[in-house]
Amino acid sequence: MDKRKKPLLLLLVLLSRAALGQPAAPPPAAAALTLNQCYELAEAHAPLRRQVALNEAQAANNRSRLAAQGYRPQLAVNGQASYQSEVTKIPLEVPGISIPTISKDQYRLTLDATQTLFDGGVTRRQQELETLNGQVSNQQVAVGLYRLREQVNGLYFGALLTDENTRLRQGLRADLLQRRKTLLARREGGVATGQDVARLDAEVLNLDQLLRELTVTRAGLLRQLGELLGQPLPPDTQLEPPAALPTASARPELLLYAQQKALLTGQQKLADARLAPRLSLFGQVGYGRPTLDFLRNDFHGYGIAGVRLNWNLNNYYTRRQDREALRLGQEAVAVQQDAFEQIQRVARAGQQTAIDRYQALLETDTQLIGLRQKIQATAAVQLDHGIIGFGDYFTEANNLTLARLSEQLHRLQLLQAQVDYQTTGSASSLSQ
Repeated sequence: MDKRKKPLLLLLVLLSRAALGQPAAPPPAAAALTLNQCYELAEAHAPLRRQVALNEAQAANNRSRLAAQGYRPQLAVNGQASYQSEVTKIPLEVPGISIPTISKDQYRLTLDATQTLFDGGVTRRQQELETLNGQVSNQQVAVGLYRLREQVNGLYFGALLTDENTRLRQGLRADLLQRRKTLLARREGGVATGQDVARLDAEVLNLDQLLRELTVTRAGLLRQLGELLGQPLPPDTQLEPPAALPTASARPELLLYAQQKALLTGQQKLADARLAPRLSLFGQVGYGRPTLDFLRNDFHGYGIAGVRLNWNLNNYYTRRQDREALRLGQEAVAVQQDAFEQIQRVARAGQQTAIDRYQALLETDTQLIGLRQKIQATAAVQLDHGIIGFGDYFTEANNLTLARLSEQLHRLQLLQAQVDYQTTGSASSLSQ
């Protein structure tokens, strides 16, 4: 081997060993998932969202169809062959003149064309109605998407509560393991008994069991949340408590009611447009026997053109009933809106009560935790000096953990109640 290649080969071997022996750099910590991100992902992934494109495509197709029917010439091909028992005859005999006789078998093939000149605005009103129908359908989709927030709130805050419960239980477990060292040392000195150590180990096992249950519960909540978001959420996904409350906005149901009223008004405008007369051009070209000239009994072509006026007066008979149907429809939508707003006001009243309750509980939680900390500290000293047994100490330590857990539970419940309050919609939006 060339001596000049040996140093290079040695360097490659050393670098490869270093690369194989060096532990892989830990992946960067994933950013915590926020509540607003969950809202956006849930709405983007919802199958219902695809209905918007379908509604728009259907409305556009219907408008195009109406334009083709109303503004473009309407063509029709008609054919007929018939045989009749008798035909018209001229009862005259003129010497030297042959009067033709119409054949009993007759044939006709025509191309008919009609071009609307004026339809009272029916086509335009129909197109406007299709647009309004599409808007109502899309707003119904918006209502369904907005209600996803309630599901997201329940799963998101359920996982946050599980996280806080896990954190506090882990803190209690760490404290017990630290106390176990003290008990083992005191048992070797003949001060503590094996029963105290056994009780401590039993409580640690209980905590381990509870922590495993909390882990499974959290994974299940994240699995459900992932289904809403359209992406799997691993069990170690971090959730971030909302730093700020979402902005209260008008509920989409309110816009839906307004659009339903507009749709009813559009239907009435269409009914009024149908009261107007219609003016159109018509034309016909054909080939057959006989044609317009009944004195000819041979096959030949012909044509006819003109202007047609059509005024359907039957619509006037139901005009009053149509207007009454519009009024009843408008009142029905108004009743639905009033019922919805009442439900929302009741919900907001209950949410405000929950907010007030959690705020009051948090005021006493702080005082209770301070007292429990003093009691637990005293019990710890007494346990170290053999004044009390482990059972008495665990009771006080567990009471402190429960007090802290209650405080964090109340904080998250307050936050969830505030988020639900904002999600329900602002009072100003409900009164519009």
